[in-house]
Amino acid sequence: MPRDLSRRSILKLLSGTAMAAPFAHLLTSSVAEAADAAPLRFIALFTPHGVLPEYWTPKGGETDFNIDFENSVLQPLQRHRSKLLVLDGLDYRVLYEHGRTGHEGGPVTFLTGSEVVVDSGDELPAGPSLDQVIGNTVGGSTQFRSLQLHAFEQFGAQHVYNSISFTENGSRVPFELNPANVYKRLFGSMGGSSAEAQAILLKRKSLMDYLIKDATRLKKRLATAEGQKLDTHLEALRDIERRLTNVGALGCVKPEEPSDALSDLGNLDNMPGLTQLHMDLIARAFACDLTRVVTMTIPGPSMPWIDIPEDIHNDIAHRTDTQSEPERTEIRLRMVRVQQWYSEQLALLMDSLAAIPEGSGTVLDNTVILWGNELGDAAGHMNVSIPTVLAGGAGGKFRMGRYLALRPNNRDPLGNWEGPGKPLAGAVEHNKLLTSIAQAFGVNVDRFGHEAYTGTLPGLT
Repeated sequence: MPRDLSRRSILKLLSGTAMAAPFAHLLTSSVAEAADAAPLRFIALFTPHGVLPEYWTPKGGETDFNIDFENSVLQPLQRHRSKLLVLDGLDYRVLYEHGRTGHEGGPVTFLTGSEVVVDSGDELPAGPSLDQVIGNTVGGSTQFRSLQLHAFEQFGAQHVYNSISFTENGSRVPFELNPANVYKRLFGSMGGSSAEAQAILLKRKSLMDYLIKDATRLKKRLATAEGQKLDTHLEALRDIERRLTNVGALGCVKPEEPSDALSDLGNLDNMPGLTQLHMDLIARAFACDLTRVVTMTIPGPSMPWIDIPEDIHNDIAHRTDTQSEPERTEIRLRMVRVQQWYSEQLALLMDSLAAIPEGSGTVLDNTVILWGNELGDAAGHMNVSIPTVLAGGAGGKFRMGRYLALRPNNRDPLGNWEGPGKPLAGAVEHNKLLTSIAQAFGVNVDRFGHEAYTGTLPGLT
């Protein structure tokens, strides 16, 4: 009598210890997501206050672009230059063409491409954010469809300016401020040291070898219909075997629990440490394939750790157009330092993902990171020429290591613009980028967000 090769029985065999738990969901993944075709992952990173274009914009052309010049905002990313796609000239048309400008609309439309709806008295989008749509497409084969993180308690709890993730009906998806809570959610059921984890996973691989050989022998004794069903289970077993063999999978170990020293989420001095803890947890979650979709916001009320104790919004960003010298240069260079710190955080996240082997490359090779802002020029408070960077290898979906000037030969994007509510010559809506990313993850759409903005962004592939 054929043995019971149901998913339940295989999972039972795999479930000897909690350390194997992160791999249990692999039996439900599709054959197309085998480890030799590593899964594509998505991270959205949002930082505030706009930029100063002359310090943010790369010098040079598409492939010979230079970000290693004096006071370059993107200079901390130089070591990852080959995995950057710098996009200069994307607009939040959905905001200013509908009469809205300034800070607040940016977080709402960043991942939704939606205009801001205020019917409820709150500022919300009309539809879902990109992370939720991608999570619903690829998240079914992971333990968590998506994670929403925030690096510092600012403006209270789930404030509109801190929220970038929204459900299908436009409601906010709550984010997690406390890395300790994220840790418990992801790794609460896991235990054991790194050496113990590797021993357990190697034991599971041995079990996989046995199950595959045994099932292959059984197939010869089954009728065609039953044999086809068994083929499905065999592919699932081989999927698990490949992932267990992968060095990255053996790196799926329980990280250290976040220190109590950073438990005060309202202490601004803790913000660098909280940011790093969140990013370390993202890397560990990806290594264990616990999720493939993450959003994270990093605010910036002030940054005393880089000798900027003043209010960045009022005392720096709003004053970058000061005309008197040397005050103008001093203020603008302080704004540069703020934005360089954000670049450094992205570079550190990329370092962590690049350190996790996967297949013939690394987890970074199979990740799309979208880094955005709510404004273009910091002092102008306009949603024009939003600083936008795609980072990572993107699983080969996009051609990285390039700088795309989407509004070429136009260093005065506002020109003779008549103002909010009116179209702007040469504008390229960021909705096209959202559509392109959605399609890269297998989402069948020809637009994302507001129905007026269709199509994908040319030049990405």
